Amino acid sequence: FCSFFESTRELAHPPFSCHAMTIQFFPPKVKPTLVRGFSPKVVKPGTHVSEEISEASLSNISRSGLAALTAAIANTSHLVKLDFRHVCFGPEEAAILAKGLSVNKGLLDLNLQSNDLADIGVKIIAEALVAQGHLEILTLSGNAMGDTGAAAVAAFISNSRSLKELRLGDNHITSVGGEAIGESLDRCTSMKSLDLGLNEIGDPGAAAIAKALLGYSKLTRISLRGNGITSAGGKALAKALRQNARLKYLDLKVNRLQDDAMKHIFEALLVNTNLLELDVSGNSVQDDAMEWISEVILENSVLQKLHFEDNFFTDEAAQEMLKMLQKAEHLQLTELNLHNNLTSDITTQQVDLFMRTHARELQKKKKEAKEAAKKGKRSDRSGSKGGRGSSKLDRRDSKLDQQWGSKDSRSNSRTSGSKSREPSKNTAVA
Repeated sequence: FCSFFESTRELAHPPFSCHAMTIQFFPPKVKPTLVRGFSPKVVKPGTHVSEEISEASLSNISRSGLAALTAAIANTSHLVKLDFRHVCFGPEEAAILAKGLSVNKGLLDLNLQSNDLADIGVKIIAEALVAQGHLEILTLSGNAMGDTGAAAVAAFISNSRSLKELRLGDNHITSVGGEAIGESLDRCTSMKSLDLGLNEIGDPGAAAIAKALLGYSKLTRISLRGNGITSAGGKALAKALRQNARLKYLDLKVNRLQDDAMKHIFEALLVNTNLLELDVSGNSVQDDAMEWISEVILENSVLQKLHFEDNFFTDEAAQEMLKMLQKAEHLQLTELNLHNNLTSDITTQQVDLFMRTHARELQKKKKEAKEAAKKGKRSDRSGSKGGRGSSKLDRRDSKLDQQWGSKDSRSNSRTSGSKSREPSKNTAVA
């Protein structure tokens, strides 16, 4: 019994190993977006990140665990994504994390959404990322960031040559921080997407971003929803739309845009041939704007999605819009949303039905075009193969002709030789 007890105790408590313990966040090839339930004991001093791990998500980690993870990050180049959403990080945790970030050379995606970093923590992280120099995606939404933190982020943007996507939504950035970020965009030619939604940048911030769009910025997606933008900011953005050839998506939802701003924006869309989606939901757009919206529906052959929810359109404007949709010959719109306006349910349903039908027709045409293109490629390949085959046959025939020609010449020479020999024999006998 004693020996059995000793063996079971050894199995329950294996001997201590001097090897460094590997952090196994989740098995390889299975990478959930967010893993919940980790205890602070998961990460301990002396641990290292396994080379099989490229993405790590934690929802519960102590400061000592964060310090251990930071030390591991400093010596790791294969970890490309860190997800620290909703982990209650403050400036102290930001200072710990920044020590590893400033030395790391492999991290590409850092998500710190919905924490308590404030301006101090954001500044610490931004300065560390300037030294890191490789990050492509940064998320700092919901961190109570103000203009001081926005200025630090702007400095990081100005120095970055790799940043592609920046999310700063749901913070406290005013026009001062918006102008700083707008000015920095002109120096970061790698950035493609910017989310500044649910801030307070106002018209000055919108004007600064519009100025960047007129410069060297290569932004293709911008979200400025819920920023108190009025007609002045809308006109500045419209001016940028006239000349910008890269922007594909513009979100101006829940601002204070009225018909005069809509006039400039939709007049710009008569010239712009690149924007695919525009969202002006939750503004103060009324029936008077239909004059310019109708022209865009008739003439623009690029725009795919238009959102007008929560405005002040009546049935008269909706019926006019439906007529223009039916008349448009090169219409590419697949979504046009008029919900929560002053329209009746029947009119809204008519517009929805037309858009669903039109979207199916467009999809069918695209499939037919793809099939036709595939058939064309196949016929070209078969034609080229046939040409190659015929050329090979021609070569074989020419070779055979040469061979038969040489054989015929040999046989002719032999017969002529034999005939020349016969008279000599006859003369000799005679």
